[in-house]
Amino acid sequence: MTYYIYAIAKPNPKLTPLVVHYQRQCQQFGAKLSVLDINPKGVHTKQSYTKALQPYLRANTLALALHPMGNRYTSESFSQLLSGHARVHFFIAGAFGFAPEFLNQCTSLSLSALTFSHEIAKLVLCEQIFRALSLLNHHPYHK
Repeated sequence: MTYYIYAIAKPNPKLTPLVVHYQRQCQQFGAKLSVLDINPKGVHTKQSYTKALQPYLRANTLALALHPMGNRYTSESFSQLLSGHARVHFFIAGAFGFAPEFLNQCTSLSLSALTFSHEIAKLVLCEQIFRALSLLNHHPYHK
């Protein structure tokens, strides 16, 4: 299982150790978790985000875009969503959100009714991926 998180964001070295922690935790289940911060050149718009993220949309890969109006899952249902896919690409847009044409190519996912910064959204997503893997592998972490 391979999970990729693509975020329109500048890298934050203060959060890197926490992301690395979850990457290592996922490895115990044979899963790879990669995080790529993408900072588009020039003006930031929905269209520039689409141009920067479009190359990472792949056939036969579940594409999940974080969006405030997206589907909400419990940890258990999120784990079931991931269980049927060997590759999952997660997308986090910048401050202006996703263009409709990009969202139409993805399944929308909401982490919460609350709004999170890019850094916190990435970290929460990393933790939830690890939690999902824990559930799927009957590991006690999720309790």
